[in-house]
Amino acid sequence: EANQWTPRGGFTLARDYAGVADEALAARFRVGLIDISWRWRVMLDGARAGEFAARLLTRDAAQLAPGGSLKAALLADRGGVRGTGLIARFGREGFLLVSAAPDAAWIADAAARFDVGFRDVTEEDGGLALVGPYAAATLARAGLDPDLEPLAFKRQFWRGLDITLSRWGELGGYELWCEAGDALILWDRLMRAGEPFGIEPLGLDAADILDLEAGIARPLRDWDPAKDGNASAPSPRALGIESLIDEDHTAFNGRTGWLAARDGEAFRLAGLLIEAEDAAPFTPVTWQGRTVGHTLSSVMSPALRRAIAFARLEVALAEPGTALSLTLSPTKDRPEFRTVAAKVCDLPFLPPPDPITP
Repeated sequence: EANQWTPRGGFTLARDYAGVADEALAARFRVGLIDISWRWRVMLDGARAGEFAARLLTRDAAQLAPGGSLKAALLADRGGVRGTGLIARFGREGFLLVSAAPDAAWIADAAARFDVGFRDVTEEDGGLALVGPYAAATLARAGLDPDLEPLAFKRQFWRGLDITLSRWGELGGYELWCEAGDALILWDRLMRAGEPFGIEPLGLDAADILDLEAGIARPLRDWDPAKDGNASAPSPRALGIESLIDEDHTAFNGRTGWLAARDGEAFRLAGLLIEAEDAAPFTPVTWQGRTVGHTLSSVMSPALRRAIAFARLEVALAEPGTALSLTLSPTKDRPEFRTVAAKVCDLPFLPPPDPITP
């Protein structure tokens, strides 16, 4: 109603519906519904699809049983991070890759070398995320069984719709996938089912707040993917995503470059608690008068009642508890530069809002 629209991933989506702070708090304390149709999704299929997925990703997707999924990174030849994503095995020869940033040409070219089919299905399906303590109760009231472990998924026929229910997201909720033409029906059903629990639709701004609170740095928003095959940056260690790498998996692309560069990283991703309510994106961070890094995405967290930020900091100063400072730019209400304190903290800033078992 406020005509607040913004592009993301080739789609035009609502920035907010009824107020960013109210939406973010609804997802943390009640339940929220988010349009995630913009997430890039491709199907990989063929006799060597498992072998290809194992080479492509930093964890061995070939070992997945049908119905299983895992999260991993994709590295350039010299170890720079091209992206992160989830891969799910839909059958003996079929895999679905889901990512926040497309990388079609590179993956399609590599898939062809393994005689693996590559099909972009992003516009074929609609996707909705249901997050918050009452996400499971909302599903149950809608007639869907919410008993699903994290990273699991199941396909089913529900009141005339073919849907896939998954728990692939980082915010502790559920995702529902359907044919694109059925997405509005799915949206309306979930909004009606969630009414007793105070459900709110969430725009991209509120979703970004939840991402930051949960410590999720996104490609294209917080860091630039290593699209040059010879790039060694950004490194997995610098982005704090080495947990997505299985060191026992020895055959993935970029492994040699990652191992060679991992101990020489001078900067690391950290969280900053800012002693102000004004967000400070892409702002220099100082320690004893010396610039030691800069912020990335920054938002005002309604739950923490202060601004928070991701920051790229010198490794020695990225330890939790380190006192730093940054300068806020002038605003309409406060037309002067202000230097404020900031403190390094562990990520995530807040745990994801886990669903309550109905």
